[in-house]
Amino acid sequence: KLIQHCSMRLDILYFIGYDLDDDLPWHSTISRTRQLFPEAIFEDVFTKVLEMCILKGMVSGHTQTIDSAPIKANASMDSLELKVPEEDLESHLCKIRHISAMDKDVPLRQSKTNRASETQQTITANSQELGAIKSRNKRWAKDQDQRPGAGNKGSKYTSNKTHYSPTDPDARISVKPGKARKLNYMSQLSVDTGHHVITDIRAYHA
Repeated sequence: KLIQHCSMRLDILYFIGYDLDDDLPWHSTISRTRQLFPEAIFEDVFTKVLEMCILKGMVSGHTQTIDSAPIKANASMDSLELKVPEEDLESHLCKIRHISAMDKDVPLRQSKTNRASETQQTITANSQELGAIKSRNKRWAKDQDQRPGAGNKGSKYTSNKTHYSPTDPDARISVKPGKARKLNYMSQLSVDTGHHVITDIRAYHA
């Protein structure tokens, strides 16, 4: 999307020194190269650009607007795994977990490597929270066939209390009204209203 956006903007092409008929770098080249540099370098570049905007009078400093939006994580919902309690998993499932027809012990897509720490793989919800999940799962198992999308092969009730992503342990399950559950991060940014300059942006747990 970044390359596509740059190819449609004459001002960006002029800024990065490309002509209209020049081929832009392949998107995977940028993605792979970006992973070679530490986060501190990108923060320094952002700070330097912001300083330049301030020196040019583009940042008034009077009013800041803040907005947030979910960012899709690079991980599949099919690879979610159940968190393991301190007790034996099977006895725990029998006691508090009402598994739907689609919610198995082994995920649909097994992750090659588990990057989650032992803490992230362990259930930390208290008994009251687990009881609420148990009630929701009972209702889900009872009427899941009538829910939109219930016929999909991966349809199941998922929660951050009971599931984690071994591919991206920091990603969290979140949902917007009318949308499917996804593994997301929450992006929050502030914009100076003088010339709409971004003054800060962070990614948090969704």
